Amino acid sequence: MRKISIIIISILSLAMTVACGGEKKADNTPQPEKEKKAEVEEPDSMVYGLACEGTNDKVIVFYSFAKGSDPKTYNIEVAYRKGKVIGQLKNGDWVGVLINPEDTTEATMVVDLDQIKGTWTRTVYPTWKDASKMSARALRQRLAELPDSLKDIYMVPREYGFTLKRSKQAAPVGIDINQASMADSPVEYPELLCVNNWRCRNGRLILRSVPQSQYALSHMTEEERKENGITINERTDTLDFVMMTADSLVLRAKTGEQVSLHRNVK
Repeated sequence: MRKISIIIISILSLAMTVACGGEKKADNTPQPEKEKKAEVEEPDSMVYGLACEGTNDKVIVFYSFAKGSDPKTYNIEVAYRKGKVIGQLKNGDWVGVLINPEDTTEATMVVDLDQIKGTWTRTVYPTWKDASKMSARALRQRLAELPDSLKDIYMVPREYGFTLKRSKQAAPVGIDINQASMADSPVEYPELLCVNNWRCRNGRLILRSVPQSQYALSHMTEEERKENGITINERTDTLDFVMMTADSLVLRAKTGEQVSLHRNVK
């Protein structure tokens, strides 16, 4: 019953939004500003390598892949205070480091890329298909008329997100494999953006994704797409890291909007 109450409250909140003239927006997880393809990508100033033994909350002992030299020690005390150390640095982890150009003994940001890997999701709830055309009163009445048994069937939250893997590979979480069965449903879920590639660049997380309706087509080669006249609506989103713990990840879009995700270990 507590679960149903929470969902009911969520629906009533939506009703108030509609009554005030608000419009339903698709859930783009995350929901940042779309980049222009014509923009030239800035050079990556981040150095990548391994965190070595001796790393703690004051220094990182870093072995660079690029330089292939002996490990170097960088001061990260200021970076820690500013929240620029993303993750709990561990010996042997793959990390990215931004070195202070004015003081080459200091790292201004460190991102633990091994700890970013995994499944990150957020909880989304369904809404009435015609909610934008209904008043708050009509929505409340419709909810009241819906039997509890149907509420348990239709008003089920879902987890939307992505799984970040090795070699920049990614997979979406939340794909509806029974979309046909939702045709007769009185509710609908937000649109899912299917993340299929990721990387870290200049201390930011970059995600590439396609709409769910085109996810299967995104696996086609460029030649196959041209032969079949298929255009994939890919988008690239660049997000700032706000914080990351063992089970939480907070990102910020260019618009300033924050996206909070939790680690899904299922």
